[in-house]
Amino acid sequence: MFLWVHYADMVIALAQLPVAMVAWRAAADRPSRTSVVAFAVMVGTAVLRLAAGLLLLRWGWEFAGPRLPWVVPALVAAATVYLVWVRPAVSRARVAAVAGAVGVVLVAAVAQLAGVGPAVVTGAAVLGATAVGRAYRMAWPGPASARRGRWQAAVRAAAGVALVAAVTVGLSTASALPARSSMSGGTVDTGGGAAAGHEHRGGISVTELTGADSTTDAAVRRFTLTAQESTVRLDSGAQVAAWTFNGVTPGPQLVVHQGDLVEVTLVNRLPGVGVTVHWHGVDVPNAMDGVAGVTQDAVAPGAGFVYRFRASQAGTYWYHSHEMSSVQVRRGLFGALVVLPRDAPAPQDALDETVLRHTWGDEDGVATLGLAAGVQRRSVPAGRPVRLRLVNTDGKPATFAVTGAPVRVVAIDGTDVHEPGVLSGARILVGGGARYDVEFTMPDAPVTLRADGPAIVYSPGGDAGPDRAATAPALLDPARYGTPAATPFAPGGRFDRRFVLRIDERLGFYDGRPAVRYTLNGASFPDVPMLMVADGDLVEVTYVNRSGQHHPMHLHGHHMLVLSRDGRAATGSPWWVDTLDVGPGETYRVAFRADNPGLWMDHCHDLEHAANGMILHLGYTGVTSPFLTGSGTPNHPE
Repeated sequence: MFLWVHYADMVIALAQLPVAMVAWRAAADRPSRTSVVAFAVMVGTAVLRLAAGLLLLRWGWEFAGPRLPWVVPALVAAATVYLVWVRPAVSRARVAAVAGAVGVVLVAAVAQLAGVGPAVVTGAAVLGATAVGRAYRMAWPGPASARRGRWQAAVRAAAGVALVAAVTVGLSTASALPARSSMSGGTVDTGGGAAAGHEHRGGISVTELTGADSTTDAAVRRFTLTAQESTVRLDSGAQVAAWTFNGVTPGPQLVVHQGDLVEVTLVNRLPGVGVTVHWHGVDVPNAMDGVAGVTQDAVAPGAGFVYRFRASQAGTYWYHSHEMSSVQVRRGLFGALVVLPRDAPAPQDALDETVLRHTWGDEDGVATLGLAAGVQRRSVPAGRPVRLRLVNTDGKPATFAVTGAPVRVVAIDGTDVHEPGVLSGARILVGGGARYDVEFTMPDAPVTLRADGPAIVYSPGGDAGPDRAATAPALLDPARYGTPAATPFAPGGRFDRRFVLRIDERLGFYDGRPAVRYTLNGASFPDVPMLMVADGDLVEVTYVNRSGQHHPMHLHGHHMLVLSRDGRAATGSPWWVDTLDVGPGETYRVAFRADNPGLWMDHCHDLEHAANGMILHLGYTGVTSPFLTGSGTPNHPE
């Protein structure tokens, strides 16, 4: 229901713009039937917006509050002018009153559609236009001839067009990003804690944060990833001009053991573009995080970079480029990283398969598991254990469903679920960038994995088709699944820092181009304050999604413990995530220990949203970065 109310209010606010302009034009010149109807419609839309705001109280004041303080004055002003001056059709509508009512309605509509800044500009434009109109009438009083009237109408129309064009150009120009931007500058949000130690000069550079244990004696696993152009063929026969690691996409699966020292050499053979590798979900040392412009410069064509980190936590992870990531990930620069438990032998009598879902083209393109958009078949003997590692490489959530056998969901984002219960089947909403591991024992009958289109069928003979008559299992609720267990900190304990991130949906401009922006506390990168913490802090973050889209919020370098959703405490297994899908109308409260110093991205992993500014950073006091982002640099992380 939230989506209906939210988008109904957006549509009504959009419709108010032309309605208000018609009402202003008609009522300001001479009371007429047109002015009466236009004002009545304007009042009616204001009533509908008030109703939408009141309905949103169901989700709390965080959702209704941003609307009601704008909508109520708009309704009062429009209704008063309509009832007192326009409806009685007195000799002449009061120009100032009409302009005032229209201005308040327009400001309220623009505040919802584009934010407070454009709303203020709109209010100033209405005041300016009213003043110009007043001066015009004083300069040329009295009735005009038909010819003079047409000339005056043309002048007014041209002035209106010029005003709209000037405002549009001004907003577009103001949205342009700086050519060079530093992560060590800008404003900070201390979350109620001390800000001392955040220095823009000196301190510790991210380049020094390489990990103290990355040079100690350990088994070293070395890999080379070469970014290059390749043509890949989907199961449909369609050929895709892809960017790949080592000529394949998904890239090579890297398998290591917990405690191994991982050394990956990245070589860039792409023409004319830089590249990096980010280890999604792995709490690597900050210098190894692979974010262009934050922890390193993008690797130029012909150059290379060596990543070294210890694989400290077993689980399912993935890697992808974090230079122009909204483009490069879509084109194929990604792969899986699997960290097996310490000293665990490679599975011999079990099937352990990583399944990466990816959409080629735009978000409405061809969805595949690996490179197959259709049905794949696997031969698995009855009685054999099966572990499926499900990875969603897209930005939008995807529903994975496993039917045909009792299953357990054993891990989420690389962290084991405590005492996972047996389910008759599993249907899991996997947010963008997230991972879920499921296990089952192969029965005599087929087991089908579906992922919003593509499917894999496991059967003893390897030739079975998907069971189309299977009943869809209930959707998994990670907040209620498994059983409670001890955590490193108490969910109800004292927090050193508390932050609230409110996500809104705005029409406007970003970097000079029209865009739907998903803002964080009303701002877009680089204007979102950095969340500032100190090493050892216990940090609470509340995500409030007031937009109509899913936002998989990905915090680099840390895992977050979900404390509550929509005010209800999580009661199942401790739910640890590095990428939390925050749905429309949802509020999540999470916590983490600040124990990995650096400058870390915290962004929406719907990478199109991130490319339009849905990015902020987590900073540790005293840590700086020498790297820059922007059009005047080689670094464009999203």
